[in-house]
Amino acid sequence: MNRFHLLASASLLTFIVGQPGYAQDAAEVAGSAMVAIPSIQAVLGESAPRTIAIGNEIFRNEHITTGPEGHLHILFRDESNMTLGPNAAITIDEYVYDPVSGTGTMVVQQAAGVMRFIGGAISKSGSVNIATVVGTIGVRGGVALVRVLEGGGIQAFFVFGDQMTVDSINGDSIAIDTAGFSFNISADGEISPPAEINPADLGDALNSLETPTGSVTAVNVPDAVLNNLQDRLEQQSVDPDTGLIDSLGDEPITVRELETILGTEVLEEEAIQEVFEEQAEEAAETGSGV
Repeated sequence: MNRFHLLASASLLTFIVGQPGYAQDAAEVAGSAMVAIPSIQAVLGESAPRTIAIGNEIFRNEHITTGPEGHLHILFRDESNMTLGPNAAITIDEYVYDPVSGTGTMVVQQAAGVMRFIGGAISKSGSVNIATVVGTIGVRGGVALVRVLEGGGIQAFFVFGDQMTVDSINGDSIAIDTAGFSFNISADGEISPPAEINPADLGDALNSLETPTGSVTAVNVPDAVLNNLQDRLEQQSVDPDTGLIDSLGDEPITVRELETILGTEVLEEEAIQEVFEEQAEEAAETGSGV
């Protein structure tokens, strides 16, 4: 049993049975809308646009826009999560998931706005690709934010996880194996050198994900992310208020800071303390230091 406990709002677990829209094969369903504020529009192929409400299914190949006050949170079948702020536009280009093997492929095209992505089972076994006009970002086993900038470039934040790869339209490529870094891709495809995340820049991106009530949209953090976090904490055996999740140079990110970025309480205090107590006991038995 996972020792991390997600504290989720009951309102986010409410599904509506039946929905307007178009007939689709079950294999085309990518996920469901857990938050939809206020009017979220979606178009699939030549079908008429529909308005997405909480509980509505999200389909592969669907083009989704949020509008000037829109907020949308999608829970995918593999437990990946995606949150969109106002004036965002995405297309679910590809989504295939095999729940038996826990593997699949996921490609999302982002044309506008800010998106926060939290990887589920698919990103644990391979990269999830976020395609933009200026390049494609691959995210493996983690948390990323991507913001489309005025003028056509993008800004990407690798918050947590195993790896982020970047392939720009001019043929440049980079791979980042340490979380806590961000980079820009200019309108002409030039990738800036990765730099430690600027808290002000990250704060601006997170602010755009705030709901009209003034709080960052809560998320259902998948087991794949929690297991990754658990492994790192057990390896480091440090206090959650001061300990490293991933190295950020002189500014390490803590568990509490990660909770703020995710927009929800991820860890139950007793459960996280259990991790450190077990490590201390093991160290005492083996005679090694913590």
